[in-house]
Amino acid sequence: MARVATTLGTSTNRARRLVRTALPAGFVLQVAGQPRAVLVEGATDVAVLAALLRTGPPVVAAGGKHALPLAAAVARALGAAVDVVLDADDGPHAGHRAREDSRRVRAELVDVPVHVLPGDLETCLAQWPAFLSALPEGLTKDAAAYGRAAQAARSSPPPVLARLIQDLRDGAIRP
Repeated sequence: MARVATTLGTSTNRARRLVRTALPAGFVLQVAGQPRAVLVEGATDVAVLAALLRTGPPVVAAGGKHALPLAAAVARALGAAVDVVLDADDGPHAGHRAREDSRRVRAELVDVPVHVLPGDLETCLAQWPAFLSALPEGLTKDAAAYGRAAQAARSSPPPVLARLIQDLRDGAIRP
């Protein structure tokens, strides 16, 4: 915990409290002992990326964009190399605050490979007809439905997701 505290520039007690309250239950167990982990914002990201990766490092939700720097510090303190995937939130429907949050998080993760999805995950998925066909409810932020649709899609994902998956499999992007 001291290493996490140092990385975050805070006390060990505060770091311990943050890990208990800001990260999802089970986060530490999912990354402990892993040589590498892919950290994402939430459950829908996990569902889609885990289905597309199939094998490779575990995809673990940080509990929101704001928690990604803490999640990365904890995972690295536990010995895992980390890749972070986050939304740019730069689409026409994203608010100013979301765009600024994305910029702030990227700035805090300078020593971690960060893969930025243009717009958001739904923007990328909307470009994948086979995924949309396998998702009769539409893009509703339903993690289980997204996972099933990603597994059922009979074509390759759109280029932006295909490149991301290849980069995550290769693990070649390192700061």
